[in-house]
Amino acid sequence: MVMLKLENVSKRLGDFAINNINLQVDRGQYFVILGPSGTGKTVLLEIIAGFHRPDQGRVYLYDKDITRLPAEARKMGFVYQDYMLFPHMTVKDNILFGARKCFPLSQAMDKMKRLVDLLGIGHLLDRYPLTLSGGEQQRVALARVLIIEPTILLLDEPLSSLDPNSKEALQLELKRIHEEFETTILHITHDFNEAINLATHVGVMINGTLAQTGTAHEVFSHPNSLEVATFLGIENIIPGRYMDGTFKCNEQLVFPAPPANGQSFSYIYFSSKDVRLGSEPGSGNCFQGIVTGISLQKDFVSLSVDVGHQIRIKLSHREFNDYSISCGNKIEFHVPVSSLGFF
Repeated sequence: MVMLKLENVSKRLGDFAINNINLQVDRGQYFVILGPSGTGKTVLLEIIAGFHRPDQGRVYLYDKDITRLPAEARKMGFVYQDYMLFPHMTVKDNILFGARKCFPLSQAMDKMKRLVDLLGIGHLLDRYPLTLSGGEQQRVALARVLIIEPTILLLDEPLSSLDPNSKEALQLELKRIHEEFETTILHITHDFNEAINLATHVGVMINGTLAQTGTAHEVFSHPNSLEVATFLGIENIIPGRYMDGTFKCNEQLVFPAPPANGQSFSYIYFSSKDVRLGSEPGSGNCFQGIVTGISLQKDFVSLSVDVGHQIRIKLSHREFNDYSISCGNKIEFHVPVSSLGFF
């Protein structure tokens, strides 16, 4: 069932604009909108919440046009990245602030108990926001919004100011909230890991436009343009020319390609983690190159290999050690056909 729909939404604020946004979020989805800073993600969220009216276009909630409906009448929950808790109120009073207007006090207290148990903040009820860690403040902000049972939960970079451990813990909490309350969530971020770990569906926003939407798998595995693939951090994006079932980047790099069916392929792309060392007889896409760079990271090793173009290969530490690779070595590698994409 479609919960939220935007049709041709545009908005100009000073020198910045979002243009012709079309978006559909179904009930129960965890929809993440990814994009670099300054691309309009927060403005889009604020239009949905009712803080801005679009210059053009319509916003629908369950097929009802809410474009001109004030924010307080939309019953949406909005959590900003800076939490916006009331510093002079205790955690308990912060959580109950909106709920007192929606439910009898006894019912609001019952709802609060369930939420603080879920979020593990029951021991903080008598504390004040300025005495809490960033992760604790974020949990309080979530409880304050969830207690009113919002139609949709809008999250504006909710984990951006947290340390890595707190960020990982809050991701698990958001997953639990999504599953236990069956909450529809629209979450904006520039962090790929957040999207990968949380999203059922993803949109990529670039320069004020929504460049691609789909399931998380579709968007991350099959970007539809050079701009989207570059933003998503796909390391190997190589120009070339499609000819008779092959894609030729240079004399050394020739890949098998699917039928073009009238399309004009200009780039091939594949992830560095999909590249395999060694040859694969009969695959048609085995190559040799010279290792020109080695970068040791916490969880992997990244190789740069010169094959007329620089190819990036990501290995586990164990695989790297097994092959005893050094700069200047000639290595063989192949890319599974299933990992190749074209646009």
